[in-house]
Amino acid sequence: MVATIQIPIDLRDPRVTTLAGNAGWTVVGLTAHDVGVWQFVKDVEGKVYGVVRLPVNIAGTPNAKIKLVIMANATSGVTSLDIGHKAVQTKAPAESLNPASLTYIGVQHITVPATAYNALEVSFTVSESLATEDELLVEIFHDGDHASDTLAVNTLLFDALLEIDIT
Repeated sequence: MVATIQIPIDLRDPRVTTLAGNAGWTVVGLTAHDVGVWQFVKDVEGKVYGVVRLPVNIAGTPNAKIKLVIMANATSGVTSLDIGHKAVQTKAPAESLNPASLTYIGVQHITVPATAYNALEVSFTVSESLATEDELLVEIFHDGDHASDTLAVNTLLFDALLEIDIT
């Protein structure tokens, strides 16, 4: 029997070598609580990197998606996001954790909800082959200087998950 599970992606760091300051960790004060989020600065490119270990019981050819939960302190506008990823085998024979490139899924232009800070789930289908216990390197890319990105405030990333089929 095949079931679908969600695994949190361990978001570790923003890109700093070429995009320093365009993404980072921040705390937002909401009405009843404060919440830590990754923030992508408006109108510029920003990237956040993470990793998730694939389970031992993934289905033979699993359906896999990366799901992001985003929000913004705005009631209109479009934010542009993409996902880069690379599955790396860590068991013998192991592969390099320094791949030459990532596979990009394709930019999505996402209209924010009409209420400020409303959660919005965005889904990206993983396009490469995955194997048991691979480490999936993940890059979340905010294409803030894209012509379709009209959001007048920063894009806030609340959560990132890998949704995958298991047996």
